[in-house]
Amino acid sequence: MSPNSLLRTGSARNRSTGRRAQRTRGQSLVEFALVIPILLFLTLIALDFGRVYLGYINLQNMARIAANFAANNPTAWGATPDAEVQLRYKNQILQDAAAINCQLPKDGAGKTVVPAPTFTDRDGNGFAIDLGDTAEVQIGCSFGVITPGVANVVGGSVEVAAASRFPVASSMTAVGTGGGGPGSPPNAAFSGNTVITPNGIFGIVPFVVDFRDTSGGNPTKWTWTFPDDGTTSTAQDPGLHTFTTAGAFNVTMIAENQWGADAPVSMLVTVVDTSTVNFHADKTNITPGETVTFTDDSSPGGTAVVWTFGAGEGSSTAASPTHTYNTPGTYTVALKVTYPSPTGDVTTTKIGYINVAVGTCLVPSLIGVHFNNAEGIYQGAPYNFTGVVIRGTGAPNGNFIITAQDRTGGTMIPCNTDITVNRP
Repeated sequence: MSPNSLLRTGSARNRSTGRRAQRTRGQSLVEFALVIPILLFLTLIALDFGRVYLGYINLQNMARIAANFAANNPTAWGATPDAEVQLRYKNQILQDAAAINCQLPKDGAGKTVVPAPTFTDRDGNGFAIDLGDTAEVQIGCSFGVITPGVANVVGGSVEVAAASRFPVASSMTAVGTGGGGPGSPPNAAFSGNTVITPNGIFGIVPFVVDFRDTSGGNPTKWTWTFPDDGTTSTAQDPGLHTFTTAGAFNVTMIAENQWGADAPVSMLVTVVDTSTVNFHADKTNITPGETVTFTDDSSPGGTAVVWTFGAGEGSSTAASPTHTYNTPGTYTVALKVTYPSPTGDVTTTKIGYINVAVGTCLVPSLIGVHFNNAEGIYQGAPYNFTGVVIRGTGAPNGNFIITAQDRTGGTMIPCNTDITVNRP
């Protein structure tokens, strides 16, 4: 084959290889373009079902509050219904449903249907609304779907249901003497951000809490006390209260009716901010080898702590740890305190908090000492230098007798200083 033929063949091969590379790159771009919509679709599906799951969690709390309300006000659904209490029950469910974007079922006329509580005779005495029985509330909601593909499959919404059951807290008829005695005071109870007493709640400044009365026994008077700012309220549902300072505050409520007042009921509201977490050390200026004790001053305290003692110095989960610093330098110390949800972790960091200074040592006289023995004397007791003995320029090799040193014996210098010796 001639040289020209070889050149033509090689050129053709190069063109063919280039075309294949172009086709491969083009194919990859097409595949990538096809994958992007799928990834976006899957992401939207995950977001949709995440919204539904969160709605289900909120719906469970909503059912618990409604069942607790019914259990504390059973006579409102008794032989002589109490329209006012039933209206409060209904409005509470409607407000909760609006807060979580829950679409309650509707009747044929398009009116929202609020599920009524169901009372069950658990003690077998023939009465379904007295002590020993239960009140149950079942609530169903529709949560809208935003992903077009999912909406086509499930019909644009997902039906979620939750139920809760509470023991009846008061009986239909009050206990009296003879021919009908006096009734009973109410059973005081309230909720804060859907959490029902006596449970506590946590938050971070500014912490907004929605307080609502859930008392049984038809109270007619309420007295709320908020110790964070010293205010009080006589409203049945004082609504939103904002805690602007950190601390642990015991919010109390007294419920009364015509037969008297129940004992105060309370809820501990714990509020934190970044200044809540604090600590101190028993000493901050030390020399190598000293031990420091750290104390957590956080108020209120959390459920867990993590200390970091500075670069290369490790960490601890002890409440009041001790740590030994062996290397000179300045160290930044941090304390992370974990609080219940939704507060989470709060960290305070103190930059350059621990200063480990180099100590001073007394310089020995090495005159007349053999070179091989000098470093042992220099680093040993009582001198304790961390520096080394250096053979000076022009000094003889071997184990010579020292006749000169560059540090004056009997003076105090940093313990990490080196000393140079010689024999002129």
